[in-house]
Parts: sequence; structure tokens; C-alpha cells
Amino acid sequence: MGTVGDLIRREDPLRLLEGLLTDAGQGRGSAAALTGSPGTGKSAVLRALSATAAEAGATVLGACATEAERGLPYGVVGQLLSGTAGGTGPPSGARDGRDADRPETLYEALRALAAHRPVVVTVDDVHHTDEPSARCLLYLCGRLAATGVLLVLAGRPSSTPSLPLAEVLRHPRCVPVPLRTLSEDGVAEFLGARPAGAMDAATARRLAPDWHRFTGGNPRLLHGVLADHRDCGPVRPARPVAGTAFRRAVVGCLRGAEPAVTRTAKALAVLADQVTLTLLARFLGVPERAVVPSLAALEATGLLDVGRLRHQGVSAAVLESLTAEESARLHARAARVLYDTGAEPPVVAGHLVAAQAARTADGGTGDAPSWAVPVLAEAARHAMPAGQARRAAEFLRTAHRLHDGGQRPDGMLTTLARAEWESDPASVIRHLPALERDLAALRPDDGRWAEAAALLLWHGRHDTVARDAAGAGDGTRAREVRTALAHLCPGRQGPAPAPDAVERVLESLVHTLAPPPSVAALLVALLYAGETDRAARWRELTGAAEPAGTTPARQAVVAATTAVLHVRTGSYDAGAGHAARALALLSPAAWGVAVGMPLAAAVRAATARQAHDEAARLLRVPVPDAMFRTRAGLHYLLARGGHLLAAGRARTALADFHACRDLLADWGERSRDGLDWRTPADRALRRLGDTPDDDPVAVLTRAERRVALLAAAGCTNRAIAAQLYVTPSTVEQHLTHVYRKLRVRSRGDLAKLAAVRAAGPADGAG
Repeated sequence: MGTVGDLIRREDPLRLLEGLLTDAGQGRGSAAALTGSPGTGKSAVLRALSATAAEAGATVLGACATEAERGLPYGVVGQLLSGTAGGTGPPSGARDGRDADRPETLYEALRALAAHRPVVVTVDDVHHTDEPSARCLLYLCGRLAATGVLLVLAGRPSSTPSLPLAEVLRHPRCVPVPLRTLSEDGVAEFLGARPAGAMDAATARRLAPDWHRFTGGNPRLLHGVLADHRDCGPVRPARPVAGTAFRRAVVGCLRGAEPAVTRTAKALAVLADQVTLTLLARFLGVPERAVVPSLAALEATGLLDVGRLRHQGVSAAVLESLTAEESARLHARAARVLYDTGAEPPVVAGHLVAAQAARTADGGTGDAPSWAVPVLAEAARHAMPAGQARRAAEFLRTAHRLHDGGQRPDGMLTTLARAEWESDPASVIRHLPALERDLAALRPDDGRWAEAAALLLWHGRHDTVARDAAGAGDGTRAREVRTALAHLCPGRQGPAPAPDAVERVLESLVHTLAPPPSVAALLVALLYAGETDRAARWRELTGAAEPAGTTPARQAVVAATTAVLHVRTGSYDAGAGHAARALALLSPAAWGVAVGMPLAAAVRAATARQAHDEAARLLRVPVPDAMFRTRAGLHYLLARGGHLLAAGRARTALADFHACRDLLADWGERSRDGLDWRTPADRALRRLGDTPDDDPVAVLTRAERRVALLAAAGCTNRAIAAQLYVTPSTVEQHLTHVYRKLRVRSRGDLAKLAAVRAAGPADGAG
């Protein structure tokens, strides 16, 4: 028998059926059509009636029609006859193979039973009844008056049964008994009537409005929500939760609905917010008037509210019930219909992505229509400025996978890599060879050319960018790339840019939204040119100008730049916090060569705060070799040397400072504020017991030192050139610089200096 909760607000239908049962006991048979949407409790009412009838001494015969046995002749009648005394199977007409020669067989068997006591016959899910059984039920229904038989047929309303069954349900002796979903009061009574874990009346009344809105008052859905509510213990939310039990209840309701209703629910779930009656009808391939009954059936079940699925929990349950093949087909259909009706590219693209994902999950591929790739590319262009980089990447990945006659728009891979960079720069690594090809193929005035260059710079492909940028002309994009390259790797595009030149490029970036790696490089260029205030002002301006500033990569770049600014101005605590945030947002691999920027700031801040263990931990973070050929590597070396010096490792620190010296000399730059290696190197020398004057060749570049040492050893210019694989004129130029820097006039003077220096600390720098 059903529980108390199953029969809430079902007293009137049950009382009516019990009255008909009383009439049957007095020899006045009748029939009743118990109708209700899936989940409204028809089976519970049948169980309660059967229990009452059995207690009253009646004979109860039950059958349940199923869709699987709809083609089995006399399947329902056979179930009923198997419960009669001596009944062994279907009527003789069925045994003889004739469809309906003796529809009176069931009537005769029931009349014989009713001669002794009342008989209650129930048929659940009667809408699935096979046609021969329906003829037998029709024959029975017309002859019930003189018997003690109560026939109760339970099924869904507004169905389209076969003609015999339709005649049964419309028969004058068949009393309609409709079941509807519960009202708010009914929901409150349901919540308070559960035998296990019942709510008190006040709690049930308080929760009832939300639970009614969530379920539409459908008892099956209420059971699901209640089960999920209990599973949320010990702290249960006040609002209903669309958990596993609820989603299972939604699927159960749809399984019990007509096929047209189920198709409509799936279409509503797939179309989601874009659905209209016209679009829904076009999606289903039927006239608009044909959709209305299905919508009414869904509303009667409680799954629909104001023409749409009641909430996201219902939509999720419907979508989860789709097979991969079905999901791919429905989303492809939605994309087609939306494209034909002029929907926005991101809307159409969303369905193309879902269809392709479902095909992939199903192990298939499938050809896409010719318009799919252009729509996906256009949708990505809409998504990027709106700060939806992850969504743009999904669109572009799908476009990249789809077949389009073997042709894809130029630069699509660059756009995909840029979108992926926003969420995870490490994912770009697999695209680097293709980005190099795009850089060579795209025009410098194409924004994607600058994007490809910026991504390659981020991951240390400086030589490739330098080669292409050299002949890129003097457009805005080319200037931006060359300025960033000149700052990151001075010497490749001439000396480091002047602050005014940097600001001119930054001004263009604010309006054109160029790749963020260049923005970061330019800001740090201002910073280490001693223009701290200007750098801070531009950081705020560029950060506000970037509409996608909420992506992880952009947040990380802003945090790292802010950390450098704070550390540069002595705000070490604030700088450490921003550096930690930058390093938490992106992995070391994702940072590429730029990892030196937040690491250097974090190490400097930790050293200044005497947090030497923290600095040592930061220096164990892996960094790429290419970083040490960039300005980020220069600052990393300065920060590491500072930590080593503070930790008492002066000789190792001196090697880092001299490495900075060599980089600056190779780039043709002088030591200045922010790039000062001399002062900490002097401190290191003093700790080693030397003075800065004891290291006379410290001002020389690595190449100049090699030439000076060979010359001091007595080698001729031609011999030096042969040994170093350079021209004699190059040797002569180096010697000229050496004589001027060391204030000497001959090779003999060089030999004396070399003897004085012997094996001094500077040797470790080479």
C-alpha cells in the first residue's frame, strides 16, 4: 500500500472509487478512468484501492500494460485471466490464433467470480494496452451493470489510444477520475506527512512555496527532492536541491509521457533560452498547433513553467538522459535551425561545440556544414572582447577539428592559441611550431601577426620573432613587437627603448588591445628606466582598458607587474603578496620566460624581509634556460645574487652579479638604477677580502675578456681571431675597447694586470 505521503490530496478520488466498490458489492458494476500526468500518483491510488477491496473481501485482479508488450495480442487480458480460478491463459480466440473471435471470454470469467463476491479489476498504464485486449475491455465495459465487477483503468490524459481503447475511456459507464499536481497547501501537507524524517508543520509550511515552485507540485518530483534533501545532511539547505534522485524522477516522468511530449522536452532542454513556439515547432518539424498539446502535457506534469522547462535542474536531467548520438543530433539540429533563423554566432556556435563534443564522446567525427567554421570563428571574435576567453577557445578548438574542405581561415590557430593563453599559457606550448608558421604567413598589419609574435616571445622564441620583425615595416603592430623585443632581449632590435617611445606604444595598445605580454614588457621597461610613477600610471590605465582582465593570465600579468612596482619602491610586504598571487595563478611552465618577473620580485621582497628560507624555496622553482637571455633573467640573476649574498654565499653571488654585467655589456647597456650589479658585486668582493679595484677587468664583456687574456698571453690578432672564430678586425675592435676601459696602452700592460688579478673572483663569472 502507498504511504501517507503518496496519497496526499488524493482523498476525493479514492473516496469516489471506494463508493464504486460499494456499488459493486451490491451487484451494480461500473468502470472508472483514473487519469493523471506521469508522477501524479495513479499507481499509488490503485494500490490503496486494491488494499481496501481485499480487506473488504473482494477479489482483486490486476494487470499492467507495457509499451514492450503492446504488440502482444491479449497480453493484458492474459494477465487478468491468469488470476482467475482455473484461468490458465488468454481467451480461446487468442489460443486459436484469431484476434478477437471471443471477446466475451473475459466477461464470462469475471461474471462467474462476481457471483460469489465483488471483483475489482485494475489495469495500470492502460494507454499501452494491446488492441485485442482493448476490444475485450470494451465488451466488458458495456455489460458491467448486471455484475459485481468494478473496472478501474489508470493512464495518462490527452493520449491518443487505439479506437477500441478510446471507446472504453469514453464509455458512458466509465466514470472519469482525474488526478492533478499538488497545490502549495498540498505540498506542505506532503512534507509534514512523511512517516520517516517528517518535518514539523511550521517547517513544512515555510518550505512549501519554494518546493512547489521547484516541482510544480508533482508528487514524484517531490519524492526526489525530499530524498536529495535528506542526502544533504547533517546540514540541509532550506531551498530544494536538484540532486540525483530529483533528476531520476524527471527522467521517470518523461519515460511515462507520450513520445511527442518527450521529444518536446528534449527540444526545450537543447534550445534553452533561445526557445520560442515558432523555433520549437521548426526544430521538431511540425506545425505550431501540434506543439501546444505537448506543452500542455509538460505543464500538467509540473516540468514546464511559462513555456519553458521549470528550472536548470530539469534541463540538466533531460540533457543527461540523452545518449551521445542523440545529443550530437539534437545540438546539430539546433545549430542548423538557429543559423537559418539568423541567430547570433555565439548562440549557434555553442550548439556546434556541444554537437562535436557528443560526437567525440561517441567515437565519431561527422562532417560539418560549410558555414560551421566561419560561424565558430566569428563567435570567437565576439567572445574575446567580452572577456570570455575560455569560451572563445572552445569555439576555435571545435573549428580546428571540423572538416571544412581541408581549408581553415588563415591565422585561426594563432587566435586559438591566444584564447587558450588567457586561461592557461602553458597550453600554448604545443602550438609554438604552428605559431612560427603563422608569423611567417600573416601580414604585419594583421593583429594576429602581433598576437603570434607576443605568444612566441612569452615562450622564449625570440630569434624567430627577431627575424620576422626585422622586415615588418613601421606599422603600429611592428613597432609594438620590436619595442617589446628590444626590452626583453636588448641588442636584437637595437638598444633598449627610451621611456617616451615606450609610452607612445603603450598609448596605441590602450586603444588596440594588443597582446598582454607586450604590455607587461613595456610597463617593466618604463619601471627599470627609472620611470616608476609613469609605469604605475600606465599599469592602472592598461589594466582598466583590457576588457578580458579577469582571465587568469591577465590577472597574473597585472599581479606580477604590481609586485615589481611595489618591490621597486620598497613596499616589500605588498610586493610579496602580489608576487605570490601571480605565481599562484599560473604554473611556472605557463609563465614561460616571463616567470623571472614575479620570481625576482618575490625573492627580492623575501630577502629584504630576511625571509631567507622563503627566498630559497622560490629559487627552487624551475625556470627555462631561455629566460637567462632576457631581461627577466637579468632581474632574476640580480635577485638570486642578492639572496645568496645575504645568506653568506658571497662567491656564488658574485658569479650572478658578473653574469648580469656580461648580459648588459653584450646588450650595449650601462648599469643604472634598477639594473645595478656593481654595488652588490662590490659588497661581495669586500666579504671575500678583496676590493673592487682588485678586479680590474670586471668592466669588460665576456668577449672582451677572452680577447684581453689571449693578448696578455702574447697571441697576435690573427692568432686570436683563429682561436675565437672571429675576424682580425673584430679582435682589433675588442682590443681598442679593452685599452680604453682599462686605461692601458699595450699588451705588456695587459700581462701585468693579468698577473695582478691572477685567479681573482671575476674568473668565476665567465
